[in-house]
Amino acid sequence: MNEAMAKAFIVCGWVAAGLNFLGNLLVATRVGGLSQPVLRLIDPRTGAEFVRLTQGELTVVLLILAYAIYRRSRVAAIAMLIIFAMTRVDSYDVAERLAPTHGGASFMTSFWVSTAIFMTAFILAVIGTFAWHAHQGRKRGIPRADEASTARVLR
Repeated sequence: MNEAMAKAFIVCGWVAAGLNFLGNLLVATRVGGLSQPVLRLIDPRTGAEFVRLTQGELTVVLLILAYAIYRRSRVAAIAMLIIFAMTRVDSYDVAERLAPTHGGASFMTSFWVSTAIFMTAFILAVIGTFAWHAHQGRKRGIPRADEASTARVLR
C-alpha cells in the first residue's frame, strides 16, 4: 500500500470518528443528558459492573480518539473500532424497541447500513495507521519483516 492510500484510509477513520462524536453529542443533549450511563461492562461470573461510561465521558473519549487517529495513532484506531462495536451491540436493543414506532424495517435497515459504513471506516483507519507506520519505517531504512528474513538467508 502506498503512502497516499494509507493517508486516505486514515482520513476515513478520523472523519467517521468525528461524525460519531457529533452524533453522540447531539443524542446526549437531546436525550437524558451527558450524565446518562451509556456503556456498561458486566462481569458474567459476578454480575457486577466493572466499567461504566456516561454519555459525556464517551463523547470526550470519541473526540480524543478522532484527534489521535488524525495524528495516525494505531492504538486510537483500534480503540475506536472496539468502542464503536461495543456501543453498537449495546444500542441494538434500543434500536429494536424503537423500530415499531419509527419506521419498522426501514429503521433497522438504516441501523445496519450505518453500522456497516462506520465499521468499514474504522477498519480502514486501523489498516491505514499500520500501513502508514510501516511506510515510515521503510523511509527510515527499517526493512519489512519479509525483507529482513530474505536478507538473512542471502548472507
